[in-house]
Amino acid sequence: MSIVFFDIDGTLAERTYVPKSAAEAIARLRANGDLVFICTGRARAYAEANFGQYADGFVCCNGRLAFRGDEHLFEAPLTRDQVAQITARLDAVDAGYCFVEEWNAFYGGNPAYKPVAEGILGLGMLGDGVDSDTIHAFNFDVYFKDAAHRERIAEALRDTCLLNPHGPHPSADVTVLGVDKGDAVRSVAAALGVGIEDTYAFGDGINDICMLEAAGHGVAMGNAMDETKAVAEFVTTGIHDDGVANGLAHYGLA
Repeated sequence: MSIVFFDIDGTLAERTYVPKSAAEAIARLRANGDLVFICTGRARAYAEANFGQYADGFVCCNGRLAFRGDEHLFEAPLTRDQVAQITARLDAVDAGYCFVEEWNAFYGGNPAYKPVAEGILGLGMLGDGVDSDTIHAFNFDVYFKDAAHRERIAEALRDTCLLNPHGPHPSADVTVLGVDKGDAVRSVAAALGVGIEDTYAFGDGINDICMLEAAGHGVAMGNAMDETKAVAEFVTTGIHDDGVANGLAHYGLA
């Protein structure tokens, strides 16, 4: 049995659209007895609602929460100090932000960007205010006016976090340094008794590099960042050019 990990944005899907060839290849993969894990910076509710039909399990919040059904395979929530320090830095650059628990999310910062957050979550889970003493957060997203504002946010967080922008959308999910998708890949494989040599990871973004390096076989999409392609064992075609299907076929998986 193998485990194949798929990033969402730019890898498995564009927004919530999954190419037909990818959906069919994943169905064949699972029919063969292999497991599919979504491995994303997105929150649990978003990932399950939009991509649950493709997956046996999930890694969410850029590696800080991994589960299969009701079983938690790995979790590493942010500390109170991390939340307090991060929110102070974000407030200093007038960012909007949303900290994500397993089932809830809380918005803080510039109120002008809250409708953007509501548009992404869209599941009635967004509350007001981030209390570092009570929140049990696994990750956060940031919201901004434009690319220049995003760069100010990235600079404010540069020694603690890595931003993963959502294309032209005025938002980014964040990897808080210390735990990443690679940690979750190793932990999920160990929890399920699968050797790391039987794990595969597909990604396109900077935050996927750690996942591709951790897996036994790292696959970069044809539309991936150059830095991501550089660490991949194999570079497949682009997301809209049967990239997932071609990558799985390359390894004889589907």
